[in-house]
Amino acid sequence: MQELSGSQRRVAANFPPELGKLAVITSSTSGIGFEIALALARAGADVIISGRHSADGHEALAKIRPEAPQALVRFEKLDLESQASVADFAVRMGNAGRPIDLLINNASTLALLQRAVTVDGFELHLATNFLSHFALTSRLLPLLRASKQPRVVQLTSTGRHHGEISLDDLQLEKGYTPLRAYSQSKLAILIFAIELQRQSDAQQWGLVGNSAQPIGARAALLANATEVTGSMGWYRRALGFVPGQLQGSGLQVEENREEQTAARGLAHLIGPAVPEALDMRVLDPAMGRKLWDVATELTRVEWPSQ
Repeated sequence: MQELSGSQRRVAANFPPELGKLAVITSSTSGIGFEIALALARAGADVIISGRHSADGHEALAKIRPEAPQALVRFEKLDLESQASVADFAVRMGNAGRPIDLLINNASTLALLQRAVTVDGFELHLATNFLSHFALTSRLLPLLRASKQPRVVQLTSTGRHHGEISLDDLQLEKGYTPLRAYSQSKLAILIFAIELQRQSDAQQWGLVGNSAQPIGARAALLANATEVTGSMGWYRRALGFVPGQLQGSGLQVEENREEQTAARGLAHLIGPAVPEALDMRVLDPAMGRKLWDVATELTRVEWPSQ
């Protein structure tokens, strides 16, 4: 068996080796999602990897299974640009009937130069980075609650520092820019992480909610992106990145509800991991509830009262 890479060791260190537990990871046929899946499988967890294309799924399985022969690993198709695909995925998970111990909402669309909408009419960043993960978490909630210690991890981004939630124009039909769309969606998923924990505590769902921020240029800009063509140079310039100074990748998970872990240094992407205080845009209960209600209405999901 090959040695874990440095980034894979950092990923594995954040997820205790608990034999036989089930993890579901969105967009996990490549990039950070794949590395998380591999680390969890090696640690003894059973893993559902997901993605838009079956060929990519089979290729990922062919890489993981020899490295973790003791783990049960399978691929399920999941297109986060489609609410119907999210619903179908949840139905298949429900039919299988196995409790989900860990849900990692990893998938991300990154800084598309031109505004695009999904088949459901949602702005693409908002749909893939936030709304579909919101809906998926709701639809998988019965299986999560069936676990003894369910955890839900939302992957955020340094881009969220540039974000503002435009409740009066959430779809960015006016004044669209790639940075504005990406940053809003990543801020939204972090607000969702905090509000999910509030709702779980109030409704006694028993969830432990986390947020995680990829550390490093490869992690933040490439590894979990579903679309980067044509936008990468623009995104680097927009955030002030200096070519040749970004290196490394990794993932830190933080359970503290008022902090998450990030790297100190250029654009918070390099250097040692340190706790990062969350600002009031993220912690504000009123904003959390408003965004929750809007997302519930848009995705038409139902959350249990108890």
